[in-house]
Amino acid sequence: MEGIYSITFRGTSDWGMGMLLFRAGRLTGADFSGVLYDGTYRDANGMVTVAAELTVPPGSTLVQGIPARPVAYKVPFNAEVPRQAFSSGQPVLIQLPVGPVNVIFKFLRGLE
Repeated sequence: MEGIYSITFRGTSDWGMGMLLFRAGRLTGADFSGVLYDGTYRDANGMVTVAAELTVPPGSTLVQGIPARPVAYKVPFNAEVPRQAFSSGQPVLIQLPVGPVNVIFKFLRGLE
């Protein structure tokens, strides 16, 4: 499970790309619009359980169509993703407080 992953995601009004690092139960990352991802994960029983938050910078519009704001804000969320989604390339629907997003994970490299 530990490693660097690319993410491609699609909301109701746009799409985006980013990278995530999974290491020792911690999740961190960023996408091309400057949104930061921070949180924790647990890999057990075929599911990866995530508790994280997005930090959205001023002026960024989310792929769900949420308009840009003049100040940064945070979006906390929890998700359960099937472990196989990290290697299959199949989209996974994740329900965020700001709206749903389909995410495709792609394993890029392990950590040494």
